[in-house]
Amino acid sequence: MSAPPPATKRAASWFGRSRSSTPQPDAVPQLTKQLEDTEIDSPGEAVESGEDETITADDLGVADELQGDTETEQGKFKALLGILRKTISVKDLSSVRISLPAQMLEPIGNLEHWTYIDRPDYFGALAKENMDEMEKMLAVLRWMFTKELKYAKHPISKPFNSILGEHFFCYYDAPVLDVHPKGHPLPTVHIDENPHPDIVACAGRGSNNTTAAAALKASPSTSSLISLANSAKPKTSLEMTNGNAVGSSAASTKSTRSNFSAAPSSSAASGSGPTESRNARVVIINEQTSHHPPISHFLVEARVDTADPAVKRTVRLRGADQLSAKFTAGANVKIYPGPHNKGLFLDLPDGEEFHITHPTAAVAGIVRAAPYATIADICTVTCRLPEDKQPGGEKQKRLRAIIQYQEESWITRPRFLLEGIVYESFVNEAASAPTAMVDDGSDKRFSKIKQVPKDRIVGTLEGNWRGEIRWKKVGESSSVPLVDLLPLNVVPKAVAPLEEQGPMETRKVWASVVDALNKKDYSTASKEKQRIEQEQRDKAEERKKKGEVYRPRFFEPEPDNVADWDGRPVLSAEGKAALERNFEADYSTSPSTA
Repeated sequence: MSAPPPATKRAASWFGRSRSSTPQPDAVPQLTKQLEDTEIDSPGEAVESGEDETITADDLGVADELQGDTETEQGKFKALLGILRKTISVKDLSSVRISLPAQMLEPIGNLEHWTYIDRPDYFGALAKENMDEMEKMLAVLRWMFTKELKYAKHPISKPFNSILGEHFFCYYDAPVLDVHPKGHPLPTVHIDENPHPDIVACAGRGSNNTTAAAALKASPSTSSLISLANSAKPKTSLEMTNGNAVGSSAASTKSTRSNFSAAPSSSAASGSGPTESRNARVVIINEQTSHHPPISHFLVEARVDTADPAVKRTVRLRGADQLSAKFTAGANVKIYPGPHNKGLFLDLPDGEEFHITHPTAAVAGIVRAAPYATIADICTVTCRLPEDKQPGGEKQKRLRAIIQYQEESWITRPRFLLEGIVYESFVNEAASAPTAMVDDGSDKRFSKIKQVPKDRIVGTLEGNWRGEIRWKKVGESSSVPLVDLLPLNVVPKAVAPLEEQGPMETRKVWASVVDALNKKDYSTASKEKQRIEQEQRDKAEERKKKGEVYRPRFFEPEPDNVADWDGRPVLSAEGKAALERNFEADYSTSPSTA
């Protein structure tokens, strides 16, 4: 099968990229008024579903919205608003099964879109040798904030829902991020030297250092990274390192390790520069392991060069993705982890495990046809050592971070601010606190910054999660940059050509839909999408008749009871083999690949 052609300049997010495509000003108040006139059920009256139950388009009565005009931007907006009005009382939107017309979706699969490695150079830096405890915590935080990069640089979009058994493999080859002796990072590849004014404003560096409208409609979509990587001619190392826009910086994913010798970025050039060159290959294995409820398991592994060519240092990240969602005041969509999603589990080469909890996210600006992402609530980063490395038992102190994302007002401009602390923590430190959070099992820890005794705080951080976050050690007079997303571009993934992919790999599954979308053949795209979805319903019905239980291919099954699930997926024998294949792979970047 041939690869889909490069994406055209169609609307690539829910509402497109062109400002002129937004509904006319006189239409917005009218449509918004329709939403405001909709009564929101009380919690007791809300439409509910069990974990294995679904709510269909017929249940909600949205057939008219789905069959109307969904090709023009005005039509898409009206259709989405109509669906919103009828789903606003649903307790968990993840239980809703509505087959949206293909043209309302981003031409990218969910498993490919939803990863945590937008910057593999920052992830590879977690394998550095001879870091002390503080340096490791700061490295983890630095990478953690880059995993939101796609939402800082690209419009919000709705990818294709993954089908059961669908899987996605990719890899990155990247230089390991170096850090200046004073503590700030020195990225050298995929640098955005001229970010769009909207992105600058969202980072808090607009006029008067204020934020502004955050929908990023003028920015390329995330799927543009695919088309640019597949269609562009190979770049020189200088072009790859210092590309100005997403297009130039993401235009090649050739998996050679010789294209990282280019001149460092301006930030690196102004300091002492990188001290040595270490490269990493980062591989992602992602599989849809359940469809009702939708759950995927993933594993990310980085193998990093050392001074000994025969030795690699390994960093591993794993977890289960399950999201729940509901509408809130102001018609925002609030997104939070489902019961199978117990956070991110990050293993470092020296034996530490970092458990990272998910904050609450939201999609705001829907009724204005200008959606953007916000983050609220608390995120914690808890470090643990294996039991055989914990002399002194459960009172052994390790560093822990609490990050507080500021709640955004739905009637004022967003600010994207956060604050946080790093402090000395130990197991069950908050055993007697009624508001303690249970972190990984029965371990009770502090859940808010204000609960932590001041004499245990070793450092603070604050900033804009779409721009710069600064760090200050207790006792020091000035802060230093921990990470700055503004000059960073999302790094594109290296993926096997379509002709080398299996039938259930993400790009192969959705190739016919993407191909039709890129040709603006929306009728064919929707028919192909419906065909794929119907095939999955037929397979599910057949399994039900035979009494068969689906078993994941690349991961071991979860326990039957979610309470017995620790949130750490384990690769099956096939999963381990797929991991090794991708560490050995070398994919071309010619226009015939996808």
